[in-house]
Amino acid sequence: LLLALARGESDFQPRARSKADAIGIMQIQWPQTARDLGFEHLVELYDPCRNIRAGAGYLRRLLDRYQGDLHLALAAYNIGYGHIQDARRLAEKNGADPNIWLGHVDEWLLKKSDPKYYNDKVVKYGYARGIETYNYVREVMERYEHYKNIMNQDVMAVWKPIAEIQRASLR
Repeated sequence: LLLALARGESDFQPRARSKADAIGIMQIQWPQTARDLGFEHLVELYDPCRNIRAGAGYLRRLLDRYQGDLHLALAAYNIGYGHIQDARRLAEKNGADPNIWLGHVDEWLLKKSDPKYYNDKVVKYGYARGIETYNYVREVMERYEHYKNIMNQDVMAVWKPIAEIQRASLR
């Protein structure tokens, strides 16, 4: 999961820096998120080990907030907790399930680029380009599944009984 996240965030570049001041492999936002994660100086975010550890810890917090829902946690990691809470409030107000990403919260996040919705009274964080987060969640999840499949194949190939079966089938 962390590989898929790092690939989506920075393409594994430890010196990556976004226009929004997200820094490092895991694109930790400077200064607020970074300070919440224990960083005192911007330069510390360029340490790959600390950055990855912080990104993993931040993802863990989001997973805890969303009772383990990976889609909601990834969306919040990308666009921010506040925008996801806005989308959840819009979903609930309009009869969708605020605890389900696919077909519910994602649809309302996409609508946060429309003034009709980002000016709604339940929205606290305003406009959001939800399409970017929608695509991000989909891409990270696809990559995560792909990486899991690769890792499972590698494990199976070195497990002695499976390796013996595979060699026997090649004869």
